[in-house]
Amino acid sequence: MAPRSRTAELLKRLAATLAAALVLGAVFGLVVRPWYLSWGATPAERTMKLPGDDIVPGAANQETRAITIDAPADSVWPWVAQLGQDRGGFYSYDLLENLVGCEMPTTDYLRPGRQTWAPGDKLWMYPSTKAGGVGYAVLRTLVPGRALGFGTWFAGTPPTGPEDGSWQFVLVPVNDSTTRLLVRGRGAPGRSLLGVAFDRSVFEPMHFVMEKRMMIGIRQLVEEDSRYRVQNHVQVVLWFVTFAMFVVGLASIFVKTAWKRALTGTVAAAVVFQILTLGQPPVDVGILLVLIVATLLWWPIRPGSPLAAILERGARAGGSL
Repeated sequence: MAPRSRTAELLKRLAATLAAALVLGAVFGLVVRPWYLSWGATPAERTMKLPGDDIVPGAANQETRAITIDAPADSVWPWVAQLGQDRGGFYSYDLLENLVGCEMPTTDYLRPGRQTWAPGDKLWMYPSTKAGGVGYAVLRTLVPGRALGFGTWFAGTPPTGPEDGSWQFVLVPVNDSTTRLLVRGRGAPGRSLLGVAFDRSVFEPMHFVMEKRMMIGIRQLVEEDSRYRVQNHVQVVLWFVTFAMFVVGLASIFVKTAWKRALTGTVAAAVVFQILTLGQPPVDVGILLVLIVATLLWWPIRPGSPLAAILERGARAGGSL
């Protein structure tokens, strides 16, 4: 292929890849982000005043998530009250947390001696001996048996400055045997455009992934006495596998002859990665989705097969971008 033709071909592939990325980004911003900002919460819960809202009185943004737990609030509270790296952990993906040095507890049981709070106490999210001892939030609101509200800082804001965020945990009894756990985050105005871009593209989805699993973990521990850590570990492995396939597929778009197939597989990997991390489906469903992506990227194609038809439609879509 002549250099000019080669350049034109690469530009064509780049344009198709960027167009696909724009479509994925638009769907994420218009559909996925609004969904996870209010995951599980009713319209009334999203707007109701909660203990701790006064930590950031003039919040520029607010996200409220909720989950129903089939147990009285007094049974849920001990698990909420021992949240913290130096207490009972966060009941989330501790494999992932400990890979980055969080040193979270890996056994789940009630620790009565670690459930007491007083205003000014620190909620440790990272060991106090690491990262200069800045991995904490500060308790500002306490309603014993019902609510904990912490002052937080945006990424990039030193804890020596004023708190510009809040993280609130509130139990709302529905009846004698059912409780709603509400978790709310609020942020103060004044964030830079770069900071807003970082929050929306990186921090928000990462925080939701861990927070959602924490809320589900609390429910599982209260209702079933187990949060199924092995399955959680398998989910994390599937994330890494899918992300690796995305990277390989992305590179293949620019080096392989069958670049439209690589583009189809790469888009599928991006979609499946969002489903696995944000949706957190059962492990068997996750494995099936990963196998579908692998098939789209590498399985030999027979003319006239269903896979060939799928890839042909993907190729036509990629050619029209």
